[in-house]
Amino acid sequence: MSKKNEVSLNYNAELAKKFEKASKIKVSIADFMTDFIGQFISEQTQKAYLTDLRYFFEFMKSGNVTITHPNQIEGHHFQYYRDKLIDDKYSSATINRKLVAIRSFIKWAMASKLIDYNPLDVVKLPSVQTQTPTLAFEDYEVVEMINCADMKTKKGAMNRLAMILLFSLGLRRSELTNIKIMHLYQDRGHNVLKIKGKGDKDRHLPISKTIAEEIKQYIRFLESQGLELEPQDYLLQSSKAGKNDKPMDGSTVYRMIAKYAKECGISKNVSPHSCRATVISHLLDTQKTPIRDVAIFAGHSKITTTERYDKRRESLDNSAAYDVDYTKKKA
Repeated sequence: MSKKNEVSLNYNAELAKKFEKASKIKVSIADFMTDFIGQFISEQTQKAYLTDLRYFFEFMKSGNVTITHPNQIEGHHFQYYRDKLIDDKYSSATINRKLVAIRSFIKWAMASKLIDYNPLDVVKLPSVQTQTPTLAFEDYEVVEMINCADMKTKKGAMNRLAMILLFSLGLRRSELTNIKIMHLYQDRGHNVLKIKGKGDKDRHLPISKTIAEEIKQYIRFLESQGLELEPQDYLLQSSKAGKNDKPMDGSTVYRMIAKYAKECGISKNVSPHSCRATVISHLLDTQKTPIRDVAIFAGHSKITTTERYDKRRESLDNSAAYDVDYTKKKA
């Protein structure tokens, strides 16, 4: 090989440490878990799998069984854990999600030659029940919710903007809480918001002049309170003193929606996802936006997910229940 084609790389101490760490003998199940979640790019996926795996191994410890290697996991461990989740009244969808994390871990262990067979294949997962449709808000309820926030307080200003973004852009909770100032930009005369969606997929949503003005008013309010946001700062700042160095917890958004719904006299069971369902249903109801465009807007990887909202609406509008009338005489 000629010198011209040779590749010369300087010694990288940080990379050497990574290789050394990866090649060390595993002494606990936590070491294997770290290697397992390392294959996923999304931090949210890593966190979710790690949480579900830890829950499983804590369950094992409660039965006086400590797992230090994947080859110690047996079928009956998985079965008893499944039964425990059922007894704890988790929904079938949640149970399956928790169990899938363990199955994925075992499949990874097989691919890594840590075990010779899958001991979980003989254990069945519970059937997933038909998902209950998410209840959406009425148009007037959206207006009441947004106007209910107290704009004289930092918390009220944050809650108002959070609801405006939820009801206008149909964001997921994690998408909302992870918005940073630097995610707002302009492109060819459009105000645009960069959203980090599921699987670390980015989508860029144009925002109306009204929403852009709401954001400006919110930022000006924070400045009047002595809080100046930098590009790397999170847009939604809680009522705590100083800046949030971490994104708001999703449960905070859940409590916020529940709080304002109650204050507005909305008694139906709603959640942050109800805001998302409201936006999608509104776009489908107007029939001005093609369903494929609605899917892209909502960040749905499959158009069939968007179609579910359409089918839920149609199943109510065209239900045979409206045809039941015993007062009518037969022809």
